Amino acid sequence: MVYMKIAVFSESSSEYGRRLIDGVAAYALKASDLRLTWINPDARPSRRAFDGCDGVVARIANDAIARRLMRTGLPVVDVFCQRTYPGFFGVNSDHGKIGRLAAEHLLAKRYENFAFVGFLGVSFSDKRRRAFLEALDAEGRAAAVYETELAKDQRAFFNTDIDLVPDKRALSSWLAALPRPTAVFAANDLLALNVARLAKDAGLSVPGDLAILGVDDDRLLCAFAETPISSIDPNAFGIGFAAARALAAAIRTPPTKKAHPIYHVAPGEVRERASTERHAVMPEWLGDALGFIDSAMDRPLSTSDLVAATGLSHVTISKTFRRRLGMTPLQYIAGVKMRAARALLERGGLLAKEVAQRVGYSSLSRFSIVYKGYWGHSPRRNAGNTTGMKSAEQGT
Repeated sequence: MVYMKIAVFSESSSEYGRRLIDGVAAYALKASDLRLTWINPDARPSRRAFDGCDGVVARIANDAIARRLMRTGLPVVDVFCQRTYPGFFGVNSDHGKIGRLAAEHLLAKRYENFAFVGFLGVSFSDKRRRAFLEALDAEGRAAAVYETELAKDQRAFFNTDIDLVPDKRALSSWLAALPRPTAVFAANDLLALNVARLAKDAGLSVPGDLAILGVDDDRLLCAFAETPISSIDPNAFGIGFAAARALAAAIRTPPTKKAHPIYHVAPGEVRERASTERHAVMPEWLGDALGFIDSAMDRPLSTSDLVAATGLSHVTISKTFRRRLGMTPLQYIAGVKMRAARALLERGGLLAKEVAQRVGYSSLSRFSIVYKGYWGHSPRRNAGNTTGMKSAEQGT
């Protein structure tokens, strides 16, 4: 058998980078005619490092790296996509969906005040901000925006340097001036961690004063924050899988030098941690009850479960739900489950039966009836198209 050799030009210091490499490796194992080599960009390898390779999957941080890869004459798939380069393919997360997912998650927590913290002039941050603001605007909401300016070399995103923000004093003052409580969406987990630390220094509580949501689901950064940070999984594994598949096709059928459209991979789920667990509602026990509903998504729930969780009477709970939320507890529970089910179906990769189980329905027929009653159509209409490995190709 003739093997194709793929070079993976990406850092492995971040969890995103490791998941990306895992995705490339998963496709290589599935394809059977691929062999991999890893080239660490931090080592500043020479052009000869790519000798014997048939193509490259690369996180292209700047024009200098792009020029170096162009000189190899090899097919290249860019998995950062800050810019478009002639002849290169691009595979990236769907940043618009990430922004909308952030808005949906924070709106579901019933916040009235929102903010976005991002990077000035950085493509993925711009796209996430735009989609976040548009989703809020569709619900009659707006958000305060703060964007920090970094050095031109985008490699700052590829490591775990905690001190990411150069204008800490200005950002700290901006955070302190936000109304209480405010839900903050940060462009990535490094920035979310910086926001959390600055909030603490300013005497703000998380999530009491500021709820914080990041992107990357970097468990090292998120879990070791003083208040563990909620984060959106951008599906780096799926990006690596799709990039390796695109590169293998390009090697087998050499592409032209024209610009190629970027192929977008749908993100995964919101990984909720303590930084967004609280709902911005009063009385405080109601917020705790709503958090309990979120945490028990995968099992059947009734008003009796809320009675057991809060220690309050059935009458008190029912009256408060109607007064504060305009619906019964069962209507609220059904809405939470049906919105979660629709998001899972649209992302793809799961059978309807599996989605039903994830939201606490053991009977697919009962799930379908409730779904149709809530959305006005069957689950089939929202089912995403999937091929290949479920976990590897969410939304591809």
